[in-house]
Amino acid sequence: MKKISSSILAAATLLSFGAGTCFALTASSNYTITTSKLKSDGTLATIETKPAVTDADGKLTFTLTTLPTNAEVNFIAFTIKDAGGAIVRQGVAPAPPDGDVNQLGINDLATVQAATFLKAAELAGTDDPILAAYLLTLLRSPDMQAGDLLKLAALGQGAIKGQGGFESYLLANGVSDAKLAALKGCLIYNPDSTKSTLRDFTKGYYAAVQSGSTATETSETQKAGGLMADVFMNAAACADVELEQITNAHEAAGAAADATGLFSGPGGISTNLRDSIDQSMSTFNRKISMVKMVTDYTNALNTLQASGAQVATFIAAAQAMAASTASVDATYGDFFRDPAAYLAAHPGTDAETVQQAINTVFQNAWTTFQNAIAASNGDIAALKATIMSAFPGIMLPPDFGTNYIGPQTQVNWPIQQVVMVNWMLNLIQGGGSISYTRDTTPIPPMMQQWLGSCSNTQYWDQQSCTGHGGTWTSQRSTFDTPSTAFNAYLAIQQDVNVVDMARNSIWDNNNQPTQEQRMQAASNFMTRLGIIEGKIIATKAGGAPASSAEKKAIIKLMLQPNAN
Repeated sequence: MKKISSSILAAATLLSFGAGTCFALTASSNYTITTSKLKSDGTLATIETKPAVTDADGKLTFTLTTLPTNAEVNFIAFTIKDAGGAIVRQGVAPAPPDGDVNQLGINDLATVQAATFLKAAELAGTDDPILAAYLLTLLRSPDMQAGDLLKLAALGQGAIKGQGGFESYLLANGVSDAKLAALKGCLIYNPDSTKSTLRDFTKGYYAAVQSGSTATETSETQKAGGLMADVFMNAAACADVELEQITNAHEAAGAAADATGLFSGPGGISTNLRDSIDQSMSTFNRKISMVKMVTDYTNALNTLQASGAQVATFIAAAQAMAASTASVDATYGDFFRDPAAYLAAHPGTDAETVQQAINTVFQNAWTTFQNAIAASNGDIAALKATIMSAFPGIMLPPDFGTNYIGPQTQVNWPIQQVVMVNWMLNLIQGGGSISYTRDTTPIPPMMQQWLGSCSNTQYWDQQSCTGHGGTWTSQRSTFDTPSTAFNAYLAIQQDVNVVDMARNSIWDNNNQPTQEQRMQAASNFMTRLGIIEGKIIATKAGGAPASSAEKKAIIKLMLQPNAN
């Protein structure tokens, strides 16, 4: 098998380079290698061009003397041409920090991705890292037909830079220009070296093409694509952008992409490429929602001083879920790469059955995760005992310590909710106080079936109440325990549940909400939680107020885990 390998040496940077086994060069032939920097206006400026000759095994080795760092540019482009001047390989890598190392692998998919991003950058007049990251997320198939490159580049431009797209959504919803700029910078380089960036994406390609196996190369390349959810969320945390804003912005990008008319229809991209992108984005959206959920809860647990064992249990469950869902990229890498070829090689399988199989992987991983983080009956009993001891004479609601999944199913609180209640108990017992003014978000119809009161007080839900001749009134509860602070806690919890159910009510009765409806529900959800936060007054011993981060954590840990 023929491969390209090269070492690119510079005074400030080192970049290792390889090309894939399925996209080899001709042995003992002349080539030129041009390095360019992508300027802020989306055009390339040549740094240098070097001649090189492949050996008998098709191996190409060359040395470059000058490479810019991330302080100078966002991206470096590499173009290999044959003796006739035709481009045979192309790659783009984030510029590394001074004195650091980048790795880049180039195969057929990397070449197509580079060409698409460079064309999109040219059309948009920018070197925007968000545009690059979005196109890398979309494009996991090298099967580009005539005209696809220009169409996909324009689609990416519209999704990220267009009216109502990713960036305009963020700017219209409270993200400052400075934070948006920081988000872009953090996609290239994160000061926390443990966090994945676009550099890790290109590193994944290097490992793929150096593997020496076409099957391994495909698997590793698709794993790199699966990394993009972490890349986006790590950049958001680095730039201090709410993670919910990022998932909402991706919804906006999808709507803006559809508005270009280039995703489907007679003027759209080719069918096989569209099918690949459709599946790639479906998987990406699931993953980024899971990453957001895990990150939010982990941060909140630490903010409210969860024990090491509690945090470890949650993280272990999250890691197991991530490992399970990562199998999708390896198992169905060939489908992402070329849907038509995959289906032809698997008689009796169609795109729908592949989607169902992927859905099953995610659903099983999610169910296992929920079970792993659920508090035990003993934990709930111990929590109730602590409350009863702290507030003698208190009467807890019958369903205290459980959440509803739908109108009939009750499950124990997850451990993070137990952490939150214990934090509030410690605050109150330590001399602090909590007060709260009720929210007014309307109770959604499905929730009205069990949130209310019956004229016959022995019944607790609408069906039982009316079935026994009672009159059901849907309304928020009035809490009158001996503790004003505990009443406030119960009221906050109920209002958070109402807001959460209101967000999900767009799916009631098997409705299939539009993208715009999903975006509006997500926006309303964030706004309503912010209103609840503003209504909480929590004071610690000595009179110091609880921080905004602590109040956000209270609300976050009251919410049921949700990966949507």
